[in-house]
Amino acid sequence: MPLRILTQNLYNGRAEPGSLARVLDEHRPHIVAVQELSANAARVLQDWGDDGLLDPRDDTTGMGMVLRGGAELSRLEFPARRPIVARLRGAEWDLVGNTQVVNAHLMNPIVRPLSTTRRLRSRELACLRSILLTATPTEARVVVGDLNSSPAWPLYQRLRRIATDAATQAGTARRTWGPRPGSPRLLRIDHAFLAGPIRGLRTQAVRIAGADHSGLLVDIDSAR
Repeated sequence: MPLRILTQNLYNGRAEPGSLARVLDEHRPHIVAVQELSANAARVLQDWGDDGLLDPRDDTTGMGMVLRGGAELSRLEFPARRPIVARLRGAEWDLVGNTQVVNAHLMNPIVRPLSTTRRLRSRELACLRSILLTATPTEARVVVGDLNSSPAWPLYQRLRRIATDAATQAGTARRTWGPRPGSPRLLRIDHAFLAGPIRGLRTQAVRIAGADHSGLLVDIDSAR
């Protein structure tokens, strides 16, 4: 059975908790990775998951990950918003070997001062590269989240050199961000990068009312 992951930017508490709950019930992910988490959505996730690490905030730094199953969860050292990593044992999740799933939220590249932002994003890229490059034939790595980088941006292109974009591998890439919750999605900046013995089977953009990002639903399987 494929591993299903939902990554969603919750627009700093503006996403509607009831809409989030309906998406979880409809699509039944195994892992939910959220950015810009606030207390209202954290309650929904706490009720939904078996295990999790939730750090809601009143600003854009809130992060969370919940699972329908067990894993070792922790925070990673990082230049800005600290990612959450879930370490999955392959035998428990029907995967080849062990898998690390990392929930990341990178700096917006247009935040001023631009020179400081460029330095931070360069360090963020180095950290993500170091994670993905630790993949082995029996140890998979998955980086999901709002990476604030469309396929035209250098950061995305550098990650593509060492990892697989699940959406392009599956042939189901869709834009995920728009300037307002109800507006058309203009950019694809939410991603799932894969490294190691896994492959992307399918991705889908799903709408949660009140959010300016569509959620990215990703189905992953062992690359047998």
